Amino acid sequence: MRRDKSMSLLLLLLLTGAAIGGLVGDILASHLPILIVDKTFGFSPITIDLGILQFTLGFILHLNLAGVLGLFLGYLLYRRL
Repeated sequence: MRRDKSMSLLLLLLLTGAAIGGLVGDILASHLPILIVDKTFGFSPITIDLGILQFTLGFILHLNLAGVLGLFLGYLLYRRL
């Protein structure tokens, strides 16, 4: 694997592919019912209060079949660059 590819480019292409694929899947779900199949990953938000500092951590990822296809296409695009 070439060293000139950056990890941030891979992350950007994967997230963009998943977002566009998810959007396309939501739009076309009424015409292609198989695109309704989805899965949710992550953990619900949790708030940590330290007295003088309070912050919230959380991460939830909703993927449908078209989003997974977008992830795959983003990876293929990364490999071709």
